[in-house]
Amino acid sequence: MSKATKGILQMALATVAGALACTLFFLFVVSGAFAVLMPNPSRPQITYGEFPIRVIFELDGEIQTLEDTVIAEFAGFQSLGTAGRFRVWTSRLKSGNEWLTLLRVENEEYIFEIATTFGLPEYYMGDFARRSRQDLEFGLADRRYLGYIRWEDGEITADHTLRAEEVWERYNLRIIEIQHSPSIENTFGWRRFIPRWFLSSGS
Repeated sequence: MSKATKGILQMALATVAGALACTLFFLFVVSGAFAVLMPNPSRPQITYGEFPIRVIFELDGEIQTLEDTVIAEFAGFQSLGTAGRFRVWTSRLKSGNEWLTLLRVENEEYIFEIATTFGLPEYYMGDFARRSRQDLEFGLADRRYLGYIRWEDGEITADHTLRAEEVWERYNLRIIEIQHSPSIENTFGWRRFIPRWFLSSGS
């Protein structure tokens, strides 16, 4: 093989190798596909919980109370691309309702509800890996907005938020207090196998 042929062959191999490296970089780094190969985070020790919740509110000058129970449950793991893999939690109300409805109005043309949410399951189950306890507690305490949901002919035609001041002015409705259950003390990974009294004694 001549030197010229050998040089051309080496250049061709280098080009193919470079193209392959770029392709692999895009597939596994830019696209986040490499996250599939990453290990799952630690499984929680407690995977299910029920948390009573009470909403005290005023409607047309009358003080009313709405009570329900939040059910939070571990649902496995999820890949978020380059962000890695995280624990997944689900939540629902024991009543079967989608949200905490404070006002429901029905007429011949449409139905609408004014409602509030009940918090994220990560808070109740003590998982602060993605969001801090402070951020989750702030979300629970935020009373600036309420949900507005409207149906026409059985289909949702509006789903947005209204400022609390607007809800008070238009519907004579305001939240006085929401009494959430506190979050549990959950453990993950190697800490699952150490007695809680031992962990607390070292703090």
